[in-house]
Amino acid sequence: MNINPEIIGFVAGGLSSALFVPQIIKIFKEKSAEEISVITCIIGIVSSGLWLWFGIEISHISMIVTNSISVFATIILIVLKLIYNKEKN
Repeated sequence: MNINPEIIGFVAGGLSSALFVPQIIKIFKEKSAEEISVITCIIGIVSSGLWLWFGIEISHISMIVTNSISVFATIILIVLKLIYNKEKN
């Protein structure tokens, strides 16, 4: 059975990107982002950003798409953290 490596890349990257979705939903529902670590988000952006850059360099579409989503989702988490911290103060 031959499976295209890009399919594996999309599934793996998609699952990694999906990790952020429940957290984003939880923040919207609870209107609180206290449990979010900004340092962890920054590390996530740098990590995904480097993987994105690498994917661009080697023209690897699944790496480009999934890491773009991860960077975007992590930026959303940071923005929500900033919004809800301002509302709390």
